[in-house]
Amino acid sequence: MLALQFGAGKIGRGFLAQLYARSGFETVFVETRADLVASLNRHRTCWIEWTDGVRETIAPVSAIDAQDTEAIAAAFARAEVASTAVGVNALPLLAPLIAAGLRRRAAENPKPLNLLLGENALDAHTRLRDALLQTLTPDEHPLLKTLGLVRCIIGRQAVAELPGDPPGVRVDRYSKLPVDADALLGEPPPIVGLQPVRPFELYMQRKLYLHNGLHALIAYLGAQHGYRTIQQALQDPEIYALFVQGAKSLTQAFLKKHPFDPQEHYETVQDILARIQDPHLDDPIARVAREPLRKLRPDDRLVGAYRLLIEQGEDPTPFRKAILAALAYYDPNDPESVQLRQMIQTRGADAVLREWCGLNPQEFAP
Repeated sequence: MLALQFGAGKIGRGFLAQLYARSGFETVFVETRADLVASLNRHRTCWIEWTDGVRETIAPVSAIDAQDTEAIAAAFARAEVASTAVGVNALPLLAPLIAAGLRRRAAENPKPLNLLLGENALDAHTRLRDALLQTLTPDEHPLLKTLGLVRCIIGRQAVAELPGDPPGVRVDRYSKLPVDADALLGEPPPIVGLQPVRPFELYMQRKLYLHNGLHALIAYLGAQHGYRTIQQALQDPEIYALFVQGAKSLTQAFLKKHPFDPQEHYETVQDILARIQDPHLDDPIARVAREPLRKLRPDDRLVGAYRLLIEQGEDPTPFRKAILAALAYYDPNDPESVQLRQMIQTRGADAVLREWCGLNPQEFAP
């Protein structure tokens, strides 16, 4: 069985391809980095390193250069499942490749295909669908009925590329892949760890606020204190106390608002907290804190969590502090961080809170 994976980055190689290999699939990557394409084709394997130092080889794999539309379309036509891990902002760039694949598949293999969107974004499916509608001709729009745009919750922490030919990926052992049950076409793909859930939005929100939100809280507060990694920041008593309080408040807020089973909910939260605190990860703050503008959107991990806590009468203090720390964050190598700094310098932090985050600046006054 063939799995077509758009993106051979840390999640593509360090999570999705590993699940495919365990499930009996060959993974064919679509990748922009020519040197990585050549390396994957030379060795026909890639590898991961778990946090305990044990390594696992992933095979068989191969790769196609992202400019080779014809080869990608041919692989798309043969695939049993496809997936993305390119970053939600890059999803529309895949539209021409997927459109070519849909045309060829319609001619050679009209079986519906599920495309797993490994982007951890609630709007991933609409972004890609809109781009495909613009790329396909009106007469070709029915082709979209044969493509399941299936949002996924990527929980595995893939924290670093490791030197090698091809390079490896350092990851934790989380192996569940919750997906949008209502978006699947036909039977779920036979992938180890795949879990169809509904309503998907609730599970995605829980992951986004609890895992990503608390991760971001540690990162931005840690950056203020000059720490380099999440693990260093968690050794700071003040940051650790805010992390614990934020987790407690969010746990209660979700149970108040949503019909999660309490036992399952508590077990999920404890798993999230344990993995965030894994002392072996050595997770760079720059990785977790990158793209602060995206993370400060009204429904994203920081502001969304803050609003949920306010709404449910739980203590929002940890996330208030995290939002302020995110506004102060600056990494000259991160274009979004540079843009945020320019916005604040030009219009002021209050305007960013009001216009970008959708928050009342008075709630953030000293």
